[in-house]
Amino acid sequence: MSDADQILAMIRSGGVFHNVSGSNPEEAFADIVQRVPLPAGVTSTDLLNGLIERERLMTTSVGSGIAIPHPRNPVIQEEADERMYVCYLDRALNFDAMDGKPVYVLFVILSSSSQNHLRALSRLSWLFQQESFQSVLMKKPDTNELTDVIQQYYNKE
Repeated sequence: MSDADQILAMIRSGGVFHNVSGSNPEEAFADIVQRVPLPAGVTSTDLLNGLIERERLMTTSVGSGIAIPHPRNPVIQEEADERMYVCYLDRALNFDAMDGKPVYVLFVILSSSSQNHLRALSRLSWLFQQESFQSVLMKKPDTNELTDVIQQYYNKE
C-alpha cells in the first residue's frame, strides 16, 4: 500500500467530524472519544487517557491551526484497525502552538506501529505544507471531499 493509500484508508476508516466542542484540548479530546467509532478492544477511556498523556508531554500542534494528537503508544494491534479521525473544532483552541495560532482542526491518528505512525506523520506533514491544502481544510470538507482532495495532491506529486 502506498503512503497516499495508507492516509486515505485511515481517514475513510476514521471519518470526519464537525463541531467538536471543548474549551481546552482535554475537553475536545473527551468530546471526540465519545463520537468516533473505536476499533475493537479500544475503550474511550483508554484513548482519552492516551491523548491527554501525549499532549501533556508536548503540544501536538504543527502550526497553521492544525494538530495531530495521538496516543504515545499504539492502542491497536492490527493494521486493519488503523484509522485517522479528522475533527473540526467548533471554535479554535490554544494548543501552545509554536506559531502561536489557535488550532481549529485535529488529525487524530491511531496506528498499530511506530513505523506506520511515522509514515502517516510524514505524509500529513507534506500535505500541511501546501498552502492550497490549508485553504481546503479551512472549508471543513466532509470525508469524501477531503479524501478526494488528498488523492488529487498525491496524483500531482
